[in-house]
Amino acid sequence: MNQANVDYKKESKKVINKLLIASTFINLALTIIKYVLGKWIGNVALQADALHSSLDVLSSVIVFSAMFFSYIKSEKFPFGLYKLENIASSFVSLLIILTAFEIGYSLFEKREPVHTSVLNQIIVAIVLFFIVILMYLYSKYEKKIGTQYSSSGLVSDAEHIKSDLFSIFIIICSIIFSIFGLNIDKYVAIVIVVMILHSGFELLKNSTLALLDINVDKKTIEAIKQEISQFEHVNEITSIKGRKSGRFMLLEIIVKLDIASFEEAHKLSSQIEQRIYEKFPNVDNVIVHYEPIEKKIVKICIPQTKNEQISEDFSNSKSFLIIDYDLSRKKILNKQQKPNDFLELKEKKGIQIALYLVKEGVDIIVTTKHIENTGPYFVFKTHNKKFYVVENVQIDNLEELLKSISNKIYVKQTGEET
Repeated sequence: MNQANVDYKKESKKVINKLLIASTFINLALTIIKYVLGKWIGNVALQADALHSSLDVLSSVIVFSAMFFSYIKSEKFPFGLYKLENIASSFVSLLIILTAFEIGYSLFEKREPVHTSVLNQIIVAIVLFFIVILMYLYSKYEKKIGTQYSSSGLVSDAEHIKSDLFSIFIIICSIIFSIFGLNIDKYVAIVIVVMILHSGFELLKNSTLALLDINVDKKTIEAIKQEISQFEHVNEITSIKGRKSGRFMLLEIIVKLDIASFEEAHKLSSQIEQRIYEKFPNVDNVIVHYEPIEKKIVKICIPQTKNEQISEDFSNSKSFLIIDYDLSRKKILNKQQKPNDFLELKEKKGIQIALYLVKEGVDIIVTTKHIENTGPYFVFKTHNKKFYVVENVQIDNLEELLKSISNKIYVKQTGEET
């Protein structure tokens, strides 16, 4: 995990904790304001809603506690307790659904007529209206931050505040309609109950899916694929699996690399992991598994002397026998003899030959141990080419030689696959 990822965690934790503390105090203030206003005009519904807001205070405390403890990692919980946020989100979604049923139930209750002046009712309605506007703007901002940091706890708290605003809105409607002698607040309430239920069930569904380790969304997977595809030696992305844990993601990626060296493959996989941490700061842990490319058809190069033996002096080989060979069927598909056009060079002859063969797409070079630690040797190693080292330079039977190469290379590949 890089420094950018660590900084993201610190920043998001700071911002989210501030908002959750603010939500707790806002719900506490709402409880007091509703109760005082309800007592003043004798509105039982407003006083009952004050009791509901007191439960919202408890809800905010629970979400804050879950978020606070979710960062803890231990030997028993090496990936942290991030799912506490999903559990808290599920709890809040149930409270939202309960709020909807509570509002629906209140529609069938008989309410005592309000015995207070019209002016007092208008003042209370105006105060509540401004509260609704301010709380709506706050819940919208909280949801925006929650979405930005992928925090289900923050999003659920924002949705809970919004559901609470609907109940206040119904009370405002009932006050205003009662002034004019109308009684249509029940119809408004039914629409609002449906909206709250939809919000609550949607939140409950998302939280439950996260607890069941649903895979990350397709858009994120495609974005991850695009980042990985930018690496030169990545031949194929076999799979990307992930799960949400709170607002963080845990990823497991399998790629096929066009690299023969274990050290180079490990280095590249580490680079891929670092790139993902940089581009997706809400990734808490990513593991990249790498596999070799399973080539069935390869190009085999045999450097030869003028007597068509295997050359022990690679740079001064007279020609190169290049064979397209099917490893699985052990069959020659194509064979061509290419002259050494670099014989007249005085400097870096072997390196130029090696670069030429790399450009031709050669996969395996048949050679003697004399090539080790030479310029051509390092060129081939850099481009992840394989060597088949022989002791006998005489080619008695080309088919048998190619079968020996096939047995060594193909058996190794299928063994890695299984």
